[in-house]
Amino acid sequence: MVHAVVSESDLISRAQTALSECNWIVGECAAQWTQRYARGRTDADFGGLIGLSGDQVYQRRRVWETFADVHSEYSKLKWSHFYAALTWDDASECLQWANENDATINEMKAWRRAQHGENLAEPAEDLDLPPFDPVNEYLTVEPGVVQEPSMAGGGNRFPRGEVAEGTERPITAAGFARESSEGEYAPFGKGARGGAPGGEDGGSSSRAAASVEQIVKRVVSAIEKCDAAISPAVIEEFGALSITLQQRLINAVDNLAAKVAGLR
Repeated sequence: MVHAVVSESDLISRAQTALSECNWIVGECAAQWTQRYARGRTDADFGGLIGLSGDQVYQRRRVWETFADVHSEYSKLKWSHFYAALTWDDASECLQWANENDATINEMKAWRRAQHGENLAEPAEDLDLPPFDPVNEYLTVEPGVVQEPSMAGGGNRFPRGEVAEGTERPITAAGFARESSEGEYAPFGKGARGGAPGGEDGGSSSRAAASVEQIVKRVVSAIEKCDAAISPAVIEEFGALSITLQQRLINAVDNLAAKVAGLR
């Protein structure tokens, strides 16, 4: 069977139509455009055609390329679950748990921390953050800075009680109480959902310090996130940054490379 080739204008139109409704479609269009029509152009160029920044296009394209063939197996999860797990080496296990337990993104992250032996009574390290946070990208009248309507909470595009695919529901009093009550912190619900290691208290102050293996896993995860964060759009604009900031990055990479060289 011969499949009709989708034109560049059709891909752009389809992506524009899906902007506020389906990140998967935007990612699929970006991936197809990159393969067929980019010809040296970048995610930033495609973003300019549809009204997103280069980083926003990169996020959606990478999530599609990584999870396109399996995301239908996790019918209860939002696009943001997959985005959060983009650089995790145990993404499949975490997504499966979240799908089976109808878990929020925060609950999935907490469960993963527990599996890695982290103390849930302590704040999560910044290393657990994704390279970009799509929830904090805002729509303004300035070109190239976009927040999707479903994320901004503006307008009445969706009926009451419904939200666009790929977004978390707004925080409610009940949800806030569940995730940040002043009492015992129970990220996956008390006595349920796959039992986190460390007993019922989820990690006491007497827990041993992180092992070398745990530290290395965190470092690897952080490096993978940094690698994913330095997108073509970032590289293209790097020269416009201050010399001080450029040198800080170069020094940090050089110092890390020197330490890693001793491990070979």
